[in-house]
Amino acid sequence: MSAQTRPPVDPAQAEGAAVADTAASVSVAAHDSRPAKALPRPNTRPAFTAQLRKWHQRFGLAASLFLIWLGSSGAILSRSDQFGFDAMRVRWDWLTALYGLSAEAPRMGFEAQGHWMAATRESTLLDARVVEPRIPPPIGFVPLAGVTGRQLVIGTSESLVIVGEDGVRVDELRAPILPVASLRRIGTTVDGGIAVQDFDAFESRDGGNTWVAVLPQSVKWSHPAPLPGAQRKAIEQFAKPSVLVEQVLIDLHSGRLFGPIGAWIITLVGVLALGLSISGVWSWWRIRQSRQRTVKRG
Repeated sequence: MSAQTRPPVDPAQAEGAAVADTAASVSVAAHDSRPAKALPRPNTRPAFTAQLRKWHQRFGLAASLFLIWLGSSGAILSRSDQFGFDAMRVRWDWLTALYGLSAEAPRMGFEAQGHWMAATRESTLLDARVVEPRIPPPIGFVPLAGVTGRQLVIGTSESLVIVGEDGVRVDELRAPILPVASLRRIGTTVDGGIAVQDFDAFESRDGGNTWVAVLPQSVKWSHPAPLPGAQRKAIEQFAKPSVLVEQVLIDLHSGRLFGPIGAWIITLVGVLALGLSISGVWSWWRIRQSRQRTVKRG
């Protein structure tokens, strides 16, 4: 018989082998039909912690510039008086525009024997010259025949300021030298004396040393009058508004310099800083827990 010739297969044997194979397959299938064990759910906590750390870094970078500014401006404000920022003023046009300030020379003033007294937001001016130290807004302006020559009296709500014709301060009278604690108006009498009034009127003929009661009707009271054009033009340079550096720092620190939007931005930065603090503590705690589990397993 040739090596390549297969022996004839008995049909009965082939059928028996097929039945055996089918039974074996059914047995295996029945054995594998038992319920499979559930696979463990993937642990999403490490992924959440990683995402939290990633967003913590991004928000921290965005907020760092604001936090640096808030910290540095707060430190500067705490020493504002030592740096002189509580007295230093700036007159930048763009900055004063943010505060809604604009230059406007006064239209009214007081006149006394050819001299004009006017006041801006920041200065009191005598013939377009600044009177130093600064005087509160005047309520009247009258001449005075002094011992050393002609002088001028500027009335404020609390005092009489005596100056020379060059604007140099000579003296200042307040209560109890004055017969009243507050002044409503000042004027002159027919005798050349000074008169003051709150409720009652009083007159002094010796430069304010002694005072006697006087009828208000007999006094020529000082009243504001329109400033001449030349005076208004001369004092325009002093009407330019200014802002304290300390106030600018405060408004920058709080965001109010840029209106409600700026204040809301600073508020959001504060909330963001709080969130960064919480997320930072959470990330640290999760990493610590993970390291402790690793140590226990090892």
